[in-house]
Amino acid sequence: MAAPACVPLQMAVPLLVVSPDEQDHSSLQNILRPGCSMLRAAGRRDAVALAMFFRPKVVLCEQVFADGDWRDLLRELDAHAPEAPPVIVCSRLADDRLWAEVLNLGGYDVLSKPFASAEVNRVVGMAASRRARPRATE
Repeated sequence: MAAPACVPLQMAVPLLVVSPDEQDHSSLQNILRPGCSMLRAAGRRDAVALAMFFRPKVVLCEQVFADGDWRDLLRELDAHAPEAPPVIVCSRLADDRLWAEVLNLGGYDVLSKPFASAEVNRVVGMAASRRARPRATE
């Protein structure tokens, strides 16, 4: 079975990586399959602005950043993005509790750090092939 493909570079729907850690951006750029385009944001505000303009296919975000956390980002994407992309949370402390919380609140999955190349490509590929989440309703 072939590994899932990532977002092709020529498509206007890149991945959005939200992390204040430049090493995360660098690691993911090296891990993601050739042809994956990647937007970078250090925090929630920048991520929401980029998501509104570029409409990324998938969002990978750190568990916590200076201006919020993954929950805040998920809520804002649900509130403002026309179609909310799948959100994958990245954490050194990835455990069953975080995974359950992410799934229960509408996130797509959790990736543990340090990143494992095959796992990143598998999860991102599956998320990219999935339809956008419908907006949350109140």
